[in-house]
Parts: sequence; structure tokens; C-alpha cells
Amino acid sequence: MIRIHLDDATRSELNGLRRTDRPAPARDRIEMVALSDGGWSPPRIAGHLGYHPQTVRDRLRDFLARGTAALYPKRPGPAPDTDRRRDVTERLRGLLLQGRTWTSRQLSAALSAGGLDLGPRQVRRYLRASSAGYRRTANSLRHKRDPAKAARAAKVLGNLRRRAGAGRLRLYYLDECGFSPTLPTAYSWCLPGRRKFVDYQSPRGRRVNALAAYRPYGGPPRLEVFTAERTWDSYDLIGFLKALPWARVPRVVALDNASLHVSKVVRRARLGLARLGIYLYFLPPYCSELNEIEPLFRQVKYQEIPVRSHDTRAGLRAAVAGGFDSYRRKLRPKSPGRLRPAA
Repeated sequence: MIRIHLDDATRSELNGLRRTDRPAPARDRIEMVALSDGGWSPPRIAGHLGYHPQTVRDRLRDFLARGTAALYPKRPGPAPDTDRRRDVTERLRGLLLQGRTWTSRQLSAALSAGGLDLGPRQVRRYLRASSAGYRRTANSLRHKRDPAKAARAAKVLGNLRRRAGAGRLRLYYLDECGFSPTLPTAYSWCLPGRRKFVDYQSPRGRRVNALAAYRPYGGPPRLEVFTAERTWDSYDLIGFLKALPWARVPRVVALDNASLHVSKVVRRARLGLARLGIYLYFLPPYCSELNEIEPLFRQVKYQEIPVRSHDTRAGLRAAVAGGFDSYRRKLRPKSPGRLRPAA
């Protein structure tokens, strides 16, 4: 009969382990050793813990051979090949950095061509382990921008943000956004086996356009919005700028180089706007991420208008106004902090 006799040091160590949170297999092995030290036979221990007697004998022999290391189950299979894992992870990272799209099957084929035979399922395991994600791609115009101009604009905006946070000026971000009768498809919770369908409406002659200015820094944030069932012109923009809330400090408006913003009418009106304390700062081309009103438009268009289809322009215009009002109630002051440099 197998019998274990513990010395005082091992018995104290075992009692300390019994008072800590351990996995269930480890707790059972500790109890087997402790009961054997107390004079219990393997069949009695097996009946008490619900194991087969031979299993108890194997665990006790393992303890006699390896000591406290035997209290934890051995991991099945060979030891992990860390070098191979690192090699596969680095190769996958190199493939994902390429300017093309990938599926797990395509990645598997690319690895096989390089001498690593992994199936698509194994590739997905490596991707999840490295926190990679299967995400929707997005169009970008960053390759057309001038990096020097983008970096300079980011620096200028950072200075304007800090001055706005100190109350030395009012910084607005301005742009236009169009809304179609059928808004872009978005995500929604659905019942099992069901899918939500949005009634398609032709956008011809039924769009609603919004002209908005967003002031996130320096006091309570503000969002000024005009909506219309027509296209904006230069006189609409000038009137909108003159309608911005009056302030004792200069009002700086950051906007892009759209034809509406750089028209001859607007250029002639800049001197008069300056007399009113309104100054225009034009962002470099293809730097839309520097205009902080762009994420606001996306949030309103995709999240704040739950009814995604409208059969009349009046209904769409009311929904757009309601979406901006809903987002306006959620506005919170932003810290002028450090502006992220343009990539």
C-alpha cells in the first residue's frame, strides 16, 4: 500500500496551499496527499473524493517522485515552440502591413508559400492571439496630402485649441453634410434568425443638407446647425458665419477648401467678417481628420437617427434636426490638450 509521510516543512507548505485559491484538480491532489499523510488508504481516499483507487495511487506515486510539482496537472502534448510561434506572428504582421486585403485562407496560402503550413483555422488562432481584427476597410485620401502642410496645420490648430481653452478666442469647426432619404446602413440588434430591412428611397431631388459649426473648447460646447432642402451657396455661408454667437474675443473658424468656402464671394467678404471678429482658417487639402466636426457628422448620421428611411423631405429634415438636437444634448467640454499630429 502506498503511504506518504510528510516532514514538518512540507506539511506546513501543503497546509498553506490548502488555504489559497487553486484549480479544482490541484485542490484534489493536495487533499489526496494530506489524507494519505493522515493515514488514509488509496481506496478510502478515492471513495471520499470520488476518484478511482488507481487514479489516487498514480497521483501519490507522482508526488513521491516529483514533490509539490506533482500537485498541478501536466499540460498535455509537447512544450510550446515559442520560436515558431514568434516566427509565425512576425510573418503575419508583415503580411497584414501590406497594402491589400486578406482573408484567413489567403494568409494561409501566403504562409505555405513561405514554408509554413498552417490551415485557415490555425491562422485565425494566431491572429486572435495577436489582437488582430477582421474589420471593415475605409477609403482614404491621405496619400494625396502634403505631409509638411498637414504637420504645420496640426501645430497651428494645437495653438488655437490652447488659446480657446484659455478663453482668448472662440474656435469653431465648420463643414456641410448631406442626408439622403435612405440613410447609410448601420448595425442594429435583431432577434435570432431575423434581419432588419430598410426601405430604399430614391435620393433624386430629396436630399437635406446641413451647415454646421462645432465649438468644443473654451466653456460649454456649442453646436450651431442650419438645415435646408437645397444646396448651400456662398451667401448662405456668409450669413451663417455672421450668425455665430457674438463674443468679446476673436472667433476663428476652421474649414476645408471646398469650392463653396473659397469662392470669390467669400474671399470678398473676409474683410467684412474680420471687422466683426470672425477669421477663417483654411485646412490643407485631404486633411479631413483635422476638422473635428467630421466625427460629429458621422455620429449623427449613423447613430442619432434611428429611423433610417423617410419618404418625404419634410420628414427627413425633421429627423435630421432631431438627430442634431439629440447629439447636442450629449455634448461635453473637451480638454484642449495636445493635438494628435497628422499622419
